[in-house]
Amino acid sequence: MTFQAPEANKRQRNRASYAAFTAHIERLCRTDPGARAALRAGLRRDLDHPRARPMHRLLTPRLPDGCDDKTAQAHYTVASLIAAQPRHAFAPDQEDDEDTADEQGAVNKQAFQEDGESDEDATPPDPTPYGTSFGAALGHAVTAKGASMRMSAADSRINLLTRQSLRGIHLHLPAAVNQVRATGTSIDWGQLLADLVSWPYQSGRISRRWLQDFYRITAGADHD
Repeated sequence: MTFQAPEANKRQRNRASYAAFTAHIERLCRTDPGARAALRAGLRRDLDHPRARPMHRLLTPRLPDGCDDKTAQAHYTVASLIAAQPRHAFAPDQEDDEDTADEQGAVNKQAFQEDGESDEDATPPDPTPYGTSFGAALGHAVTAKGASMRMSAADSRINLLTRQSLRGIHLHLPAAVNQVRATGTSIDWGQLLADLVSWPYQSGRISRRWLQDFYRITAGADHD
């Protein structure tokens, strides 16, 4: 059982890092329109594309030490997806700094507690559930009140995404994110980042979780 402790600690550190990164990007987009434009310009671009160059200054200090290109691309993609949200998604909050700090502290505390709850009885599945998967977000978009997403469109989208290679998932996510956000459904950026980082090694398991979450949520939805 001793080998499980280092793995649990690593997962906890990664989860806290993903939460901190996405919280920083959201705050940056809210307070710096120029940075938001630079990040948005990198949407669907690889690390060496000319339009991604302004992103290096903004994101390099926030990348994990010694990360490879696949991990870096996951961070760049999520940063661009956050920045590409409508402007009203970044409405200033008068208590932004204090609330963000409190929220981040709560996220880190929760991650620590969850990882330590069952250190002997069970080991959480890998990748460790961080929060709401993108499959669940698509499901909630279908069941959203008002401008919901059509079940047939969401079903096609989730099946398209879960068949993708690493390059394909980065290219197809922006359209899917736009469809989800159009319904007012929130996206767990930290979980999406975790899944993209793990996609090269665990795409089958992540895809299964996305599909299961989607169909679990939409089981009672009206089918068009």
